[in-house]
Parts: sequence; C-alpha cells; structure tokens
Amino acid sequence: MSATSLPLPPGAPPPDDPPRVVVDAGGEPWARLLSLLERRRSELPAGSVLQIHSANPLIRGPLWAWCRSTGCALTAETESRAAETGDQSTYRITLSPAPAARAGWLPPSFEHVENPEQS
Repeated sequence: MSATSLPLPPGAPPPDDPPRVVVDAGGEPWARLLSLLERRRSELPAGSVLQIHSANPLIRGPLWAWCRSTGCALTAETESRAAETGDQSTYRITLSPAPAARAGWLPPSFEHVENPEQS
C-alpha cells in the first residue's frame, strides 16, 4: 500500500476524521461517478468528508480537476493492491458548499423571459 500525503487547505478537517459517506465505485466510469459526487455534494453539509473507493485508474485526473473547480479538497489518496480485489484507489474529499448553498447565491429568475410558444 502506498499513500500520497496532500497539504490540507485552511479549515479542512484532519485526514483521520471519519468519512460521512463511503462510496464503493468499483470500476465505474467518471461520468457515473461525477453525477454521484454532485448529488452527494448537494445533500451533505460543507466540510463533510466523502471517501471513494475505485478500481478505475482513469478517474484520478478528472477527480483532481473536479475538486479544483468546485473548491472541494482532495485530502488523501491511497493505492492498494490485493489479490481478491485487484488494484484499487481510495480518495478522501472534504466537500465545499454546493452552489445553491453558498452565501448570497440565488438561482436566476426566469420570470421575465417570454415563452415564444405563448406569444
């Protein structure tokens, strides 16, 4: 087993905090994992730790990019090799607020937009 130690952002919980949700993604592709991440991010409070187990090595790059673009913190990454499960990576993510939960953010209003079918 090898572990990658990542710097913690200010205010992030230490890596030994228990995860609030553990996801066993198996070999699922990034597109399926992305929809699950977005759903969990909107359901869980900011600062929650999400742990992902994945046998798909192709999610690493997109997961790092998603964390950077959303403000979530990838606080740990561990790779393990076991005869019964094969190669697997574990990622610990500290969630940032979902867009609708950010202070001062309101969804756009579409009341002023005219519907061409009703004109």
